[in-house]
Amino acid sequence: MILFLKDWDEFPDAIIDYKTTNKSFLELASLLKQMKVKNHFFFLALHQPELQGVDPYSDHLSLEQKQMIALECEFNPWYFLREIMRVPPVAGLDPVPFRANRANISMIWSFLNHIDYMLIQPRQTGKSVSTDSLMSWLYLFVLRNTRIMLITKDEQLRVENVNRLRNIRGYLPEWLVLKDKTDANNSYALTYNQRGNRYITGVGQGSEDGARKLGRGATVAIAHIDESPFIPFIDVTIPSALSAGNAARDEAERNGLPYGNIFTTTAGKIDSRSGGYMYEMYEGGATWSEGYYDCDDNKHLREVVRKANKGRKQIIVGVFNHRQLGYSDEWLYEKLSNSGATNEEADRDYFNRWTRGNSASPLTVQQLTAIMHSEVDPTFNWISPESYVLKWYIDELELRRRLTTTKFILGLDTSDAIGRDDIAFTIIDAQDLGVVARATVNDTYIPNVAKWVSSILQKYPNVTLIIEKKSSAQTFIDTLLVTLPSYGIDPFERVYNRIVDNRYSMEKDYHEISRTPLSRRDNRFYERYRSYFGFNTSAGSRDLLYGQVLLNATKRAGALVRDRELSGQIRGLIVKNGRLDHSAGGHDDAVMSWLLAHWLLMYGKNLDYYGIDASKISLRVGSDGEVATPLEIAQREERTALKGQLDDLMDKLVSTDLPLLVIQYEGKIKQLMARMSQLPGGDAITFDGILAEAKDKKRQALRNRRRAA
Repeated sequence: MILFLKDWDEFPDAIIDYKTTNKSFLELASLLKQMKVKNHFFFLALHQPELQGVDPYSDHLSLEQKQMIALECEFNPWYFLREIMRVPPVAGLDPVPFRANRANISMIWSFLNHIDYMLIQPRQTGKSVSTDSLMSWLYLFVLRNTRIMLITKDEQLRVENVNRLRNIRGYLPEWLVLKDKTDANNSYALTYNQRGNRYITGVGQGSEDGARKLGRGATVAIAHIDESPFIPFIDVTIPSALSAGNAARDEAERNGLPYGNIFTTTAGKIDSRSGGYMYEMYEGGATWSEGYYDCDDNKHLREVVRKANKGRKQIIVGVFNHRQLGYSDEWLYEKLSNSGATNEEADRDYFNRWTRGNSASPLTVQQLTAIMHSEVDPTFNWISPESYVLKWYIDELELRRRLTTTKFILGLDTSDAIGRDDIAFTIIDAQDLGVVARATVNDTYIPNVAKWVSSILQKYPNVTLIIEKKSSAQTFIDTLLVTLPSYGIDPFERVYNRIVDNRYSMEKDYHEISRTPLSRRDNRFYERYRSYFGFNTSAGSRDLLYGQVLLNATKRAGALVRDRELSGQIRGLIVKNGRLDHSAGGHDDAVMSWLLAHWLLMYGKNLDYYGIDASKISLRVGSDGEVATPLEIAQREERTALKGQLDDLMDKLVSTDLPLLVIQYEGKIKQLMARMSQLPGGDAITFDGILAEAKDKKRQALRNRRRAA
């Protein structure tokens, strides 16, 4: 079958069926093309061009055409879904064609690549029907002597699911599926004896022992687990089921047959036993990206997913809201109105939000809503040679333009890239504070990731890096200190360090790094200063990040978070034992990387050394996140320019003991402060405060000179 671009080379007779009557497939192809996906038409594949325009439901098909259709169904899932599959009606008599969308095609494509997939989308948007369509193709046309198992939360859902599968089979052309009176046809199982296949089901159990037995009974190569956060003791059932199915999946792989697991659900309750277990799996999965379609092959895809995975289980997580599935806001409002769902139920059922009972968020409802509504699809995805995925939220032309007019800050949260922690990577625009790029990497060989970051700093000269100094950060930094100079890049000018930040208290070191050219530096030079790179995390600095920085960043840039994973982590923060933290099973790596970038712009000193113009910081965003007007931008530019002059006069005041110059500098400082007081915004400052700061700096400089002597 055709999954990747290069697969077309193996099927030279195959064509792209642009004449299909199923418009949803054409619309999806057009959408993916707009999203810069090169491999945007694989699901339009037709292996036998003679079938183009042939109606498989016609009463006038020849025997040869029927044989060709049956063969195409067996080897081409996209043809079956596009031309054959009919969805049973919810109301009325007539079934409808399968409707392709971003969610179901990504899920089916991932499954066909033997990668487990968790699909989360609002109620009544067809997530179960999508999986049933795939299962129908599998057990009726592809598999032989194979069992498929459904595990769902209750008897009602089991009956509904089996009935859908039975009806799907009933709506297919009579000549296409052979009927056998011995086939099971009840409310809990279906068989297709013509191929030796069996579809079995199980429901949640009321005890751990029952849940374990249910899992052990799943000795199947393919499992569909529906509404898992609401299945009792699912944390017992799933490990048992996955272990029981290992042999069946190995056998399917040897025989070249499909295998894998699909989880479909709405969001659950984090503070319930089953919900917490599934939330951990959800948080640990690799976030779905349409960029995956452009991987070279299955091996490449698996490597990309592995390095994007955050948990113990290798799984892709696809989360889609109503708009991404082609439903309007009016549709959503109508469903909410008709459902009568409570706030938490509505959050889970229609907004894909995992809820946590009475756990308190440090943010207001308005802020949480603004962050959630900011979520958008990446404009394009860059898969690096190392198989890391970088999601961009501005298009390539806009990126090139903005790289010449503004600075970007790259916040990086390091880890050992094993277990629960990841290397999280967030780039924000210094002028509007909006997220422009995001990545999450799980790679145990840290130097590889560091070299990738070095290549980004080389490619984008207007990016400044701030890295959290913890766990594997020193290895990361050491690699940067070797790699960046080889590109002709001065690490002190591109990576946040305390020597630049504390230039007055570390005056001797500052002069050495600023006056020693790259050509005269050796390994011993960087060895002396390696410990000064990175943001040191302590109890105090963490409280600052998750306190004032979080509140200010959310207030000013919450509507520009954009990235779904980052949005989810920010909204998942809770107050736990008097301390702000992520919820059980959750992560905050992306949050930390985002906060670091904001901290540098809020509290970083001597930013001009990194090429950051302080007059441009948050220039285009208001104090409450609104877009600044031209007048406000002009006033901020003037205030920042005056602040720059004030800082320069402060330096001169600190560096002189001549009474005449002191009087002259103090007079100019008063004039600047008078003008600054007439401009809106900015922190309140007093002349006495300025003089006190100058005296402190002068005393510090004197102590430094004495120590140096």
